[in-house]
Amino acid sequence: MRIQLLMVIVLFPILAYGQEPKPLAEGDCMRPGPYRDYRHCDFNGRNLSSVNLEGSLLSGVNFQNAKLLDCNLKHAILIDADLKWAMLSGCRASSADFTNADLFHTNLDDTRIDNTNFTKAYLFGASMNGVTGDRASFSDANLKDISMEESRLTNSNFDHAFMMRAVLIDSDLSGSSFRQVVLTGAALEYANFTQADLSGALLNGTTLTETKFRGARLTGSRFVNARMQSPDFTDVIDPPKDLVPE
Repeated sequence: MRIQLLMVIVLFPILAYGQEPKPLAEGDCMRPGPYRDYRHCDFNGRNLSSVNLEGSLLSGVNFQNAKLLDCNLKHAILIDADLKWAMLSGCRASSADFTNADLFHTNLDDTRIDNTNFTKAYLFGASMNGVTGDRASFSDANLKDISMEESRLTNSNFDHAFMMRAVLIDSDLSGSSFRQVVLTGAALEYANFTQADLSGALLNGTTLTETKFRGARLTGSRFVNARMQSPDFTDVIDPPKDLVPE
C-alpha cells in the first residue's frame, strides 16, 4: 500500500504537467486585457498606452503606428506581428516572443526584455536605448542601424545577427554571444563585451573607444580598419592578427 501511494505521488505531477494548455478566450479588440486571443484584431494606429496584454496571443496582429507606451507584454506571443513605427517605450516585455516580427523603426526605449525572443525579427532602424534584460535572443535578426545606447543586455544571444552600423555606445553586453555577427561600422564606444564570444564576428571599421573585451573570445574575428582609442583586450582568447591597438 505504501509503495502504491508513493507511485501516485510521483506520477501525478507528470500527468498534470503533460496536459494540453487550455486555449485562450477571444479578446475584445476595443477593450483589450491580459490572457486573451487577439489574432482577429487590428490595432493599426490605436492608442493603447498602459495596456495590459500579458500572456496574450498576438501572432500576426497589425500594430503599425500604434502607441503602447508603458504596456505589459510579459509572456505575450507576437510571432510574425507587424509593429512597424509602433511606440513600445517603457514596456515590460519579459519572456515575450517576437520571433520573425516586423519591428522596422519601432521605439522600444527603456523596455524590459529578460528572456525575450527576437529570433529572426526585423529591427532595421529600431530604437532600443536604455533597454534592460538578461538572456534575450536576437539570433539571426536584422539589426542594421539599430540604436542600443546605454542598454544592459547581459548573457544574450546575437549569433548570426546583421548589426551593420549599430550604435551600442556605453552598453553592457557582458557574457553575450556574438558569433558570426556583422558589426561593420558599428559605434562601440565604452561598450562592455567582457567574457563575450565574438567568434567569427566582423568588426571592420568599428569605433572602439575604451571598449572592454576582457576575457572575450575573438577566434576568427576581424577588426580591419577599426578606430581604436584605449580599448581593453586583457586576457582575450585567440586574438586575431589584425588586432593591433594604437
